Amino acid sequence: MKRFLHIGILLSLVLILTAGCSRQLQKAPVVVETPPPSLDQSRAMDHFIRGVVLDQQGEITQAISEYRRALKYDSTAAPIYLALAEDYLALKLHEDAILQLQAALKMDSTNVQVMEFLAELMMQTGQFDEAMVLTNRLIQQVPQEARYQRNLAAIYLRLERPASAIIQYEDILKADPNDRETLGQLSSLYIALRDYQNALDTSMRLYALDSTDDRINFTLASLYAELKRPAEAEKYFDRAVELNPDDPRYFSNWAYLYIDQRNYPKAIDVLQQGTLHHPRSADMWSLLGLAYQRAGQDSSALKALDYALELDATQLGAYINLGLIYDQRGEFEKALEVYNQALAIAPDDALLLNNYAYLLAQQKVRLDEALAKAQRALEQSPDNPSYLDTMGWVHFALGNYLQARDFLIQALTIDAANPEILEHLGDAYNALGDYQQARTYWLRALEFKPDNLKIREKLAQ
Repeated sequence: MKRFLHIGILLSLVLILTAGCSRQLQKAPVVVETPPPSLDQSRAMDHFIRGVVLDQQGEITQAISEYRRALKYDSTAAPIYLALAEDYLALKLHEDAILQLQAALKMDSTNVQVMEFLAELMMQTGQFDEAMVLTNRLIQQVPQEARYQRNLAAIYLRLERPASAIIQYEDILKADPNDRETLGQLSSLYIALRDYQNALDTSMRLYALDSTDDRINFTLASLYAELKRPAEAEKYFDRAVELNPDDPRYFSNWAYLYIDQRNYPKAIDVLQQGTLHHPRSADMWSLLGLAYQRAGQDSSALKALDYALELDATQLGAYINLGLIYDQRGEFEKALEVYNQALAIAPDDALLLNNYAYLLAQQKVRLDEALAKAQRALEQSPDNPSYLDTMGWVHFALGNYLQARDFLIQALTIDAANPEILEHLGDAYNALGDYQQARTYWLRALEFKPDNLKIREKLAQ
């Protein structure tokens, strides 16, 4: 928290103690004379001023001593408690700061600075109910101050009461429909709640206020993408990139839109633009490699992925995609080498462990190691159908056909339209001697992948 109170406190105290000194300018002789400060008040002021000077010199502990002396002469001065609270907070003594602020509030129950400071500290220390009470008092005392309502909304969010937070934001917007800060916070809240339609509506209100803000255009693009409205998303991604090509996220998210649609040529076009603006972005080159790989352009993919790793050797995505390419090419040793390099960087990454295990199972080598790695991946994500499929396939390679069948049934329960899981389950039933069940699952797999020659060969046996 900024140390912004001392000078104002000092000035207010001086004004209080010197009130009435320029009365000769007033024509009406009806002003009640302010009594001069008592000796104790003067001494309190002396110690307080010394404390302020010490604070400005960075001597916080000595400043605290002076404020304590000031309180001995005037224990009713809220500004002294406030100054002490600031210093205790600077020393990270939160509870001591809270005690001083509570004392200040007893001396001056309507002091807005004290209430605001105390509410913030209550928030920082997890005392949300107390912070809520104080913030409500602030709203009642200063209803025109929108930030107190925003603070109350933040407290409701910490208390996991998003509906109450939305009410606060909407109340602010009733008073000022063009409050951009509140509109932004409300939009972010709707996004966090995955209420993308309301987030979109709120963001459109921001866009109406300023259509040249690249962040608003990017938000709109991302929301339209979530709502499966790619044409509108494309429009706003294009505008965001035009307004600010220096933000690499705009290119990446735009490319993800096309990758999601399996429109890999357009994704490649966007990412090629992105690499021109961000030639040293490892993330951008890694994503370009993925787009090339999905488009079946393996040579270009390998170059982009290798360059991504040259820029940043910790790019796990680049290693994973390299491993997949080498696996698809039948270059088993190269794929293992890539995965080993990646596991040296991230030995507990579930996707790496899974892919490594699956590769070993496919080759039917080092199956005990494959089983251990598949188990570690599955422990991290027990409901991941790909990981369940890998575990089933490792057991299949080990000859544990019953266990293989059980894991594959679990995987299919989660992802019923996955042709690879369907084929594997058919293989497991076939190994168990149940050809009818095997045929059922192979035929279902063929519905999703009619050009799979391996399955057709199995059915023709």
